[in-house]
Amino acid sequence: MKLQDVRWCGAILAMVMLLAISNMGAVDGAEAMYVLGDSYVDTGNREWKLAPYGSTWPGYPANRWSDGRVQSDYFAELFELPLPTPVLHLGNESDAVAGVNFARSGAGVTYAYGVTPLKDQVDEMQALVTKGALTQEHLRKSVTIINIGVNDYDARNLEGKFQKTELAEELTTFASSVVDGIAVTIVRLYGMGMRHIVVANLPLMECLPLSILELAFKACSPNSTLHKQTALHNALLQERVKVLNEYLRGLHVVIVDQSKAFQELFTHAAKYGFVDPLVPCCHGDDANLYNLVCGANDTNGKPMYTKCKNPSKSVLFDTIHPTDFAWKTILHLWTNVAGFTLEGPKLQTWIRKYNV
Repeated sequence: MKLQDVRWCGAILAMVMLLAISNMGAVDGAEAMYVLGDSYVDTGNREWKLAPYGSTWPGYPANRWSDGRVQSDYFAELFELPLPTPVLHLGNESDAVAGVNFARSGAGVTYAYGVTPLKDQVDEMQALVTKGALTQEHLRKSVTIINIGVNDYDARNLEGKFQKTELAEELTTFASSVVDGIAVTIVRLYGMGMRHIVVANLPLMECLPLSILELAFKACSPNSTLHKQTALHNALLQERVKVLNEYLRGLHVVIVDQSKAFQELFTHAAKYGFVDPLVPCCHGDDANLYNLVCGANDTNGKPMYTKCKNPSKSVLFDTIHPTDFAWKTILHLWTNVAGFTLEGPKLQTWIRKYNV
């Protein structure tokens, strides 16, 4: 075990000693869902009203970075729960018992693009606990979804800090800080009473259209740093979760393998009905290829982007976000197919085993 890992384990175990650890009995079903993260799960904390987002569902822009639903929509469906209310749209604090989405598009564990980071999102949940709107008993019978990390690495990549030099030590230090932020979040959630947590690892950074613009979306990037940061982040996350599941009594964290799910869709696209899987459905036109999102218009209102006719044939809707159908397919893999979850069984078994 490396020195930094020993220090991490010591710090986490010290936090564990401060918590009142108790056994978790079975529950009859999840009472609510709570969401932390970025645009993969945000459903309205950062309003996004630009067409053609939302064109598949509900038919107009619905504050989601997709042509339709996003990951958290399908998780709510999976757990048969009401869709959590975005925290910035929460009317009365008492409504929090039905579930709250704290995620912000563009957020990271670090400040990344200057958007509300993971720590601040957890602070918002803690405030509801402190005020009595959420109780430990209620959170013990609820589930939390965490999907974050892409923006941390993208922000660093755009600064050129990883592309200019292969500084393994710098990359390792940065990845460790990002993953440790997720691990500390899990410990904090445990302290609030949460026992059932689903956390996503990174997607394939080297295959996202944002990373392969210069390759005209024809192949994953050969940039070894993109591959290294994904592999390192995912390995560290699995190590941290394994420790937490072992030492925090009653905690059940399962990692949904986003990397493997994306790889499955990219590699076996035809099996799921996808065509040209690396090509985003919507992206800047030839003169504006570097538009990071679709939907931009010129000063005359003329679209500066190209959108495919059938988003369900595409894995990615824009240069980083999956389509509605891709998210549905990914949730199917996590739920029903063995090998797409880590540190726990497939979600269908996980739900049945812990009666969430």
